[in-house]
Amino acid sequence: MKFIAYLRSIRGYIAVSVILFFAAAASGFMAAEQNPAIAEEWMKELQMLKWITDLPPLMIMILIFAKNLLACAMAVLLGVGAGIVPLLVAISNGILVGIVSYQVTQKEGVLYLLAGILPHGIVELPAVLVSIAIGLRLGHIFIMTVIDGDGDLGGEARAAISFLMYRVAPLLFVAAVIETFITPLAISLASR
Repeated sequence: MKFIAYLRSIRGYIAVSVILFFAAAASGFMAAEQNPAIAEEWMKELQMLKWITDLPPLMIMILIFAKNLLACAMAVLLGVGAGIVPLLVAISNGILVGIVSYQVTQKEGVLYLLAGILPHGIVELPAVLVSIAIGLRLGHIFIMTVIDGDGDLGGEARAAISFLMYRVAPLLFVAAVIETFITPLAISLASR
């Protein structure tokens, strides 16, 4: 029940993180649509990560989990810096998703895109967006503490770290398992 109460206490920040992410994704999609060379350039950059697919599945899963956990931990813990890092995480990830979505839909179609995102995304995206929200809240409390000394930054940071460890990390692990073992099957089915 503390989990639900905590989520309720950050619902405004969750709304902000969702709006930022999807606005950035729409911007990335439109930018790629207006200038396809942008999408091509980003896809070339992402191709440099292709070596990961040559690793054993267990290593791929561990890398995905570690990368996502690091991104979420940065969004949460570095939120203390006035919420700037969580804002950057929301915007940069949103833009990247938008650009990649444009490129994939142009080359493979919408069904292929959904098969590549939905299986793990329905678990991963909420965990990432909540992490961004927690970082935004920490940034807000930090600013309020600096301005008028009002706020329990230490208590809030402890709650944030606890939520990250016991709620976000397990969800990211499940998402990494799905992304490694189930998403490729969904993609292969969508490719037929």
